[in-house]
Amino acid sequence: MKSYKLVRYNIKSSLKPIIIYYCIIIAVITSAIILTKISGGNGYSSGLEFSSMIFLFVIGLNFFKENFYFAQANNISREDYFKSVAIAILEVTLGMSIFDVIINRVYNLFQMCPTLYDMSYNNFTGAPLNIEVWIQSNSIGTLFGTVTFLFTFYMAAFAIGLLITLIYYKCNKTMKIFVSLSPLAIVAIYGKLAVDYPEFGEKVLIFIDNILGISTKNSYMAVSTFIGLFILSMFFVYILVRKAVVKRV
Repeated sequence: MKSYKLVRYNIKSSLKPIIIYYCIIIAVITSAIILTKISGGNGYSSGLEFSSMIFLFVIGLNFFKENFYFAQANNISREDYFKSVAIAILEVTLGMSIFDVIINRVYNLFQMCPTLYDMSYNNFTGAPLNIEVWIQSNSIGTLFGTVTFLFTFYMAAFAIGLLITLIYYKCNKTMKIFVSLSPLAIVAIYGKLAVDYPEFGEKVLIFIDNILGISTKNSYMAVSTFIGLFILSMFFVYILVRKAVVKRV
């Protein structure tokens, strides 16, 4: 019961930034539609879901400390806290994935805006050559596939953001610098290996293509990958939460 009460608290703590985010998105979309109508041209945009993904990643980065302190102040166990966080992530990301699809469909009534799902797994073949002839599908299969893809994409981004902030929480200043620089080091090492050993770079790209199902147009490969990332991230979150202590600053 305590975990479900904390779920409401966790969602409530994220509600204000979510509302602000969607107000900005709707304002930007509305401005784009108006400018397109005024200019008399054919507007085009795509992949607005990346904005939601980045937003949820940032929410994840700011999701731990205040909520964890609240849970500890109210004698809520770490297990209940973890359950509440997992449920809140699922509810928030599911709600945003559905809302994003609704916004996208309304936007497409005025201006072309294929989703990530359309561009990767559906009938969109690219702009500008396809801009005049492409018609967005609103079939049940497409809508379900889009929501499922975005839902798992978003929850993986949220969980990774939460994991990163927990790692930072546990690290000292030296380790924080190391953690911050490690992605850059990985990219640099990969770039060097890809140049020196082209077959290695090609195999990495093929692997990424396979786990995302892009060439085969199988979005459920990506869904499975994102679910795996979410579970793996939350596994480490659980380990770190069990050992987390309230820092008196």
